[in-house]
Amino acid sequence: MTFLSGIVPTFTLFLLVRSLVGLGQGSFYGPAYGLINENLSDRHATLGMAIINSGQGVGQILGTLLASTLVIQNQDHWSTPFLVLALPTVMVGFLYLYGLPKEGRPIRYGGKSVNARGGQQQSLISSLAAKLAPKIWRPFFKRPLVGAYWLLFCSIYGQIAMLTWLPTFLLGMKNIDQRFVGLIASIVPLIAIPSALILAKKLDQTAHARRFLYLFVPLSALALVLGSLSQNSTQIVLALILYGLTGKMTIDPLLLQVIRRHAPKGRVATTFGLYNFMGMLASITASYLTGWLTDVTGTFSVGFDLAAALLLLGLLGFGLSQRNAG
Repeated sequence: MTFLSGIVPTFTLFLLVRSLVGLGQGSFYGPAYGLINENLSDRHATLGMAIINSGQGVGQILGTLLASTLVIQNQDHWSTPFLVLALPTVMVGFLYLYGLPKEGRPIRYGGKSVNARGGQQQSLISSLAAKLAPKIWRPFFKRPLVGAYWLLFCSIYGQIAMLTWLPTFLLGMKNIDQRFVGLIASIVPLIAIPSALILAKKLDQTAHARRFLYLFVPLSALALVLGSLSQNSTQIVLALILYGLTGKMTIDPLLLQVIRRHAPKGRVATTFGLYNFMGMLASITASYLTGWLTDVTGTFSVGFDLAAALLLLGLLGFGLSQRNAG
């Protein structure tokens, strides 16, 4: 589907193909974090999830540099990055096929071992059918989990609003030289990767991880506001560094720890999948709403300020949800 994204002849088909890309991508998060939960002890689990999560930072750096170099600097067709990325995407598919547990090994499902060859097929089908009952979803919406979902929504809203529109903001509003747009846009993930890994290692050693959120989230909101108000490239870079140190990728290990602690027993992968679904809703909303606000007001500042305000509301909701939650 990534390859087809670069060759479809109409915008409607492009949107259809991109939705199928998302269908494939959505299969990653729940199982990935579920495997971490099963295979790493509490002492290393947060760091393990942060290492997996840092992959998106690497992807953002490489993707931003690739797109800006090919399309903005070299004036290649907008579809070229999709064609280039198709090959490594297929390679990842083969890694999944041959790197994950082979057929016949026990798979954890609902706290029970199920043979991949279908030895307990009936119980698996029964479990899937039971999921359709509304009451089965109630454990996934316990108060601490809802707070984590909400803060994730707000943090991803801010990240997507910035990353999606940052190149346009730099070129159109701040008159940044197009040769440096990709490098400037890569600052956030470049800073966020080591920040998230260091914090995650610290979280595995402390029982008071949530306290970091009450420092990082307001600083992340401040970075968005400072970025929108910046008058030169130096101020923009400083704002992006601050966001990289305190933004979505850095606080994600904290939220993943909350999800892991409060997920229903035997339903960890499903809970992570739902967590990711809430984040994807923010991705859709942020891209569209930030663009609409820019069209209406003629400036990106309103969209970035809204993202900052949502971050503070997200922290407020998270704090209330975690009271007496353990």
